[in-house]
Amino acid sequence: MGGGASDRADEAPEPHSADEAPKPPTDAPEPTDGAPHLPADALGSGDEAPEPTAPTDVAEAQAEGAQNPVAHAENEARPVEGLKAKTSRDEAGASDLVGPGAEAGNTVLSGDRNRIPQAIEPTAELEVGAAEGGADQYGNSALRDGPNYQEEIDDQLGARSLDRSEHDKLRLTPTNDLTEAQAREVVGVRDGIKLGEGRMVTKVLKPEVAQAYLENATKLGNYDFKPGEFRGSIARGSDTADLRSMDQLRDGLALDDGGAGWTPVPPGASEAYQLRFPAPHGMRAEVTLGAVGDQELADHVAGMAGQSPGRAWDDPFLGTGYTGGGVPEWDAKPTGFPHHAEIWRMNADGTEEAVGFFDKNERLWNYYD
Repeated sequence: MGGGASDRADEAPEPHSADEAPKPPTDAPEPTDGAPHLPADALGSGDEAPEPTAPTDVAEAQAEGAQNPVAHAENEARPVEGLKAKTSRDEAGASDLVGPGAEAGNTVLSGDRNRIPQAIEPTAELEVGAAEGGADQYGNSALRDGPNYQEEIDDQLGARSLDRSEHDKLRLTPTNDLTEAQAREVVGVRDGIKLGEGRMVTKVLKPEVAQAYLENATKLGNYDFKPGEFRGSIARGSDTADLRSMDQLRDGLALDDGGAGWTPVPPGASEAYQLRFPAPHGMRAEVTLGAVGDQELADHVAGMAGQSPGRAWDDPFLGTGYTGGGVPEWDAKPTGFPHHAEIWRMNADGTEEAVGFFDKNERLWNYYD
């Protein structure tokens, strides 16, 4: 997200899109999975904790990139084959988020397992709200739980008598290149797009981050990993439900890292992983307002919406609160997963499968049987 919302989406230790990339302004010394753009890579304790402006821990690496919460990840994404999964009748739904990252080849998992177990026979997807722990709940249809950003932008522009085509050009332009009046228009409209409690949230993860969650790993590479929490770039399910192929996911969440290595969905990827869950009570997530590499301007732009400080992430970050593909993104502070959060896998043919869920009582991830 950031340049892409997956990504940097980072996940829990993020851990958008999303994953390492250029580091955004951050207090934390540890790298996280994310892509360059936000202090963001894709989405261990369930409690919130203060988080640096930029992704600083494994959880962030998942969804943020070094500088983009949605799509940035510093580590090279490595496809993980054989994740246990349950086939969904819905085709691939994409997300923006990325997550915590670590050096390629250094994932440390319980039992010294470095790959996700072999897949089992898929079973049909059940309806949302089906048996607890026994059936996937957040297929593509569940993501469509409210109006999407296209509808909301139209409503706001209509009320303000503003032109949609002109506004789209502005919101997809880095704030560094906007006039004061243009920036205020973009921020005013973006501030009206809300992520309320209970709305579906998505975050794209690098394969190794998804694996770390499912294995309840406490280390990812050389960094601590918290499988019970997410952080970094996130997006709403209603805004990402139509991203149903690898290319749509990459374009919508701006996950093209130009070869830097942070993207959770590299060119030609055969699979992509995404966190899905309702926004939990107490989640703190801010619109990704700021500017590319200019902290003073970033603070000024964020201040237009009453935020402080602003984010001075790297390209493909825009600072307008949208990914380079136009999807609204937020930067979440470390937050515990709600009960039955799920990880889904999108396949190259557009189909998707639920591969695991989070049990809040046990504070552990489980594979779907």
